Amino acid sequence: MIIPMSAEEHSAHRDRRIPAAERVAEGVWTLPLRNHPGHMSFTFSYLVEDAEGGVHVIDPGWDLDENLEAIRAALARTGRRGRGPASIIVTHLHPDHMGLAERLRSGHGSPVVLHRWDEEAQRESAHWLADAGRVRADLVAWGVPSERLEEVLGYVTGTPRVVIPADLHLEDGDLLPVPGRRLRAVHTPGHTPGHLCLLEEDQRLLFTGDHLLPVVTPGVGAAGHSAENPLRLYLDNLLTVRAYDDCQSLPGHEFRYRGIAARAAGIAARHLRRTVEVEAVLAVDPGATTWAVASRLSWSRGWAGLTRHYLVSALRQTAMHADLVRSGAHLDALEAWGRPPVGPRPLGT
Repeated sequence: MIIPMSAEEHSAHRDRRIPAAERVAEGVWTLPLRNHPGHMSFTFSYLVEDAEGGVHVIDPGWDLDENLEAIRAALARTGRRGRGPASIIVTHLHPDHMGLAERLRSGHGSPVVLHRWDEEAQRESAHWLADAGRVRADLVAWGVPSERLEEVLGYVTGTPRVVIPADLHLEDGDLLPVPGRRLRAVHTPGHTPGHLCLLEEDQRLLFTGDHLLPVVTPGVGAAGHSAENPLRLYLDNLLTVRAYDDCQSLPGHEFRYRGIAARAAGIAARHLRRTVEVEAVLAVDPGATTWAVASRLSWSRGWAGLTRHYLVSALRQTAMHADLVRSGAHLDALEAWGRPPVGPRPLGT
């Protein structure tokens, strides 16, 4: 069961507006920041005060002037007028979470803290997208028909990527350099390779970034090219966060809540329903390409309605699920979470 922790945030989510900032716990505040059009309307940035008067910013949000001013104004309210964050802690590499990191660092000298895998993923993704021949070969291997190839290729390679390096790399279990607080890194790859949740041990707060959201099911493998199957990693790490069910979840979007274990189980079931659907297709046609499998799955927009980024996302999802089934790793996931009650969509419908 999901229990919202803020009536203001819950109603703002329902009304599709940006909520007001709130105090979460002693020395911890929310700071909702506006996103670029076409994305979720806002991202939660969080301010965490340390024992020496420093304020650390978790996920500084999209690189917009109004967000920079909002962060500076919030820091001024804590007594740090004219001074920047003590550090910039990033849960993962996406621009709605780390976009302002470079401007805050260059403007105030604030160090950027990130898992090393997400720094590496930024570079790998940039190299992959810059190599049109490599991207084309991957799309051909997916079975994308020649008449759709340019459409898909144009979307995949159309967005330039900026690499923001870290001043400090975190590993799973590391304590962050936040004086007076036990703020621990929990590595939860899946959404991105280096995605981090952050556990505030004393007040039992879990900053979950985009690993768990209370309503929307987070995307998996949302960092471009990846050497490992992000879906397998994600399902494994949904099991990891069940241990923090006593914590309040402070997500990157929507609203704060309790019910981490229930939400992890719900998200796992949603993904595994798709896995079971893919399993049924491959049982009939083991050699089917990613395109062929995807065309036989149920999509909310309908297969014919998938274009641009929706089509690319559908193909990526299908490839991950197919790899999970072909490797047999889905059997471990089904054993851990249980086979979902909703069976596969009948083939050919």
